[in-house]
Amino acid sequence: MKHILLLSIPLCTLCLLAAGTALAWDGFDAETTALIAITPDQVPTKGDTVDVRNYEDDSTETCLVESVRRNKRTIEVVVRTPQDNKKRTLVMESL
Repeated sequence: MKHILLLSIPLCTLCLLAAGTALAWDGFDAETTALIAITPDQVPTKGDTVDVRNYEDDSTETCLVESVRRNKRTIEVVVRTPQDNKKRTLVMESL
């Protein structure tokens, strides 16, 4: 019984740490075909703020969601970057 208790403590700690990490939602930029990821990993709504990570240069920028359009297999998320006010269309896999 002691051994089961001792083994369950590290397992519970690992579960708590994994729950605190943010998961990303992978896709690509429709204009440049660059691979990107959106955090958080859920479908945003207009007006939400998301972090867009560019895998090519390993940079992350915070963007405002302009619109979300669902298709059969993809979801198009149009975001605007606050720094240069540029729109980007991100094509994401349906969740």
